Amino acid sequence: MVKFFGELIQSQGLVLTIDPPSQKVNAARLERHLNCTDGMVAVLSWREDGVSDHIYFEISLCLRARKPLLVFIEDNIDTKKFPSRILQRRFSRGYLPREIKEHKHAIQSLKSYMGATPLPKYQPSQKKRACLLIGLSILHKSARETVIGIIKKRNYSVLQINETTDHIFQKQNVNEIISLANLAICFVDSKSYVSNYLLGAIRIAMVPTILLTTNSSYSYDLNIPKEYQPRLIKTEDLFLLKKIINTEINLYEDNIVDIEDKETLESYIKLLFKFSSASGKYDSGTYNIFARELNMRDNYVISGGQTGSVGPNASVHDISFSQIWNETKDYVDLNRLAEELEILRLKLKEEAKTPDNDISIGNVAGAESYARNGDGLKAYEYLQNAGKWALDIACKISIPVATRLLEKLVGL
Repeated sequence: MVKFFGELIQSQGLVLTIDPPSQKVNAARLERHLNCTDGMVAVLSWREDGVSDHIYFEISLCLRARKPLLVFIEDNIDTKKFPSRILQRRFSRGYLPREIKEHKHAIQSLKSYMGATPLPKYQPSQKKRACLLIGLSILHKSARETVIGIIKKRNYSVLQINETTDHIFQKQNVNEIISLANLAICFVDSKSYVSNYLLGAIRIAMVPTILLTTNSSYSYDLNIPKEYQPRLIKTEDLFLLKKIINTEINLYEDNIVDIEDKETLESYIKLLFKFSSASGKYDSGTYNIFARELNMRDNYVISGGQTGSVGPNASVHDISFSQIWNETKDYVDLNRLAEELEILRLKLKEEAKTPDNDISIGNVAGAESYARNGDGLKAYEYLQNAGKWALDIACKISIPVATRLLEKLVGL
């Protein structure tokens, strides 16, 4: 199916840019990718565990960026989550060849809207790449200096705006600073109205943004994959602070593959068919296979023509927990699991000493919440990320169901 839609899109004169499977993702990486495209094509095929929340998030990004969007949706998928204003086209798995005329028309409609030669930026910045820092006022001096030092060491110019500025929305230089930012790093805990204004402004301007929080009780949205929400940091641990920020910037800077010729596309599609399972998941080790076969990390093509992006955007993080869910769902009592995870969460809070411990607690809390709401698959996804520390503590207390699942899931 990927091959069919890939060739169909190319047959209409569009160049594909494919986001390769990766071990980690963040919102800044996707925002950067989307900024380099003229539109998006998403293909939603049926999977046993439903449409990925990652796909929904990418589609929401495209809507926020006001990019032309076309979604091909298999005819047995419910689309209550999709706004009616999205250009959609249903397809039937068994009748794809007979529907080519309709699918071509949908792609041509998208292409017509983008125009024959989409315009580049009127005047790209001639200055050194820059990073806008927001909300630094909540950090102590050493942490602020550490963050600024990281940005300078990575050869970005540092952009900052005084958080006590009055009538910030009337300051012309603020608009100029936002337009110059290639990347933004925002500490979302700041109570400054200037920081909140800037966060809203950069999101509307689609500046790739790394979100960070110092609040171990941060209220995560369970409908959005945690990878795209604020990363938890502890400002007292400067070494870990450096590690987290550098990791997030590495993800943002990660190269994207543009596939302009059918030979390379064919190679990519063959790998998709060979190494992805029937449910649309990648098996472990797939990332290394893709990287080796297509040299995705060393060579990539910057397209000068029209560009779209085609899903699915699967990644290694969700490989194995769905298989374990399918194997255990008939005999695991989710209510009991939720009760045991509550016991575990409270015990972990007593034992927590490091920022990594807080992250583990957050994952156990997410698993508990989903289990209580009857969503076992998402509960397993969070439990998979709880880590060995959570498993070690679970082994010491009487929670047999949660312990057995952690033994299966941790380390996948």
